[in-house]
Amino acid sequence: MKQLHPVQANPANALLVVVDVQNEFAKVGGLGGAASGPVTAAMARAMAPKVRVIQGLVEKARASRVQVMYVQSVRTHQEPDFTVFNYSPRYLKVGSWGAQIVDELKPQEGDVVIQKFCHDPFHRTNIDQVLARLVPDPTRHIAIVTGGGINVCAYHAVMGFYFRNYWTVVPVDAVYGNEEGTRLALEQFSGAAYPNIFLSRSDLVQFSGDREAGVRDLVPNT
Repeated sequence: MKQLHPVQANPANALLVVVDVQNEFAKVGGLGGAASGPVTAAMARAMAPKVRVIQGLVEKARASRVQVMYVQSVRTHQEPDFTVFNYSPRYLKVGSWGAQIVDELKPQEGDVVIQKFCHDPFHRTNIDQVLARLVPDPTRHIAIVTGGGINVCAYHAVMGFYFRNYWTVVPVDAVYGNEEGTRLALEQFSGAAYPNIFLSRSDLVQFSGDREAGVRDLVPNT
C-alpha cells in the first residue's frame, strides 16, 4: 500500500466527508449490508471504534471551521434495488430509524447533508452543485473521505472526488468494510493510476483555522 501521509487541513483547502455512518450499518437492529446481514452486538462493538475515530475528526474539523459534508444513503423503495433486485422491504427507507445518521455523528448547523439513492453519491444528487459553491478549484482542495463501506459506498465517494481532481485522502482507521473488500480497495487506491489519492491516518490529519496554509502542505514534495 501507499505510504501513510500527513495532512494539513484548513477552511480554505479541505472538506471532511462522512459516508453512510448510519444506524442501518452500525447499530444493533440495523439490516447491515447486502453481504454482511443484520447488525449483531459483536458487529456493533467492532464498529464503535471506527465511529469514535470519525467523531474525533468531525469535532476537530468543526473547531477549525473546515466544512463537514455527510453522505446519507436513503431509498424511496421505487428504485430497481426493490422493484427488480429484491432488497429487503425495510432497507434504508426514507425517514426510518435505519436511514438516520448515528447519534454520535448527528449533523449540526453549518454541515452539509447529501442524500443519495444508490451507492454513488454523485449519481443524480445535488453534490456537484453544492461543491461548486464551496470549492472554487478542486485541484487546490483536499477531500478527506471517511465512513464505509470503503469497498462499496465510500469507494464510490473516493472515486468521485478523484475523478473531479480533488486531492483525495483516505484515513485508513476512519473507514470500514469487510476485511477482504477493505484490502482490495486500499490496494487499488495505492496504484500508480491514482496519483491524487492518498492514504493517511486520523492522527496524521491536522486541522488548523489558518486559511493561509495551502494544499502543498498535504504531503511532502507536492
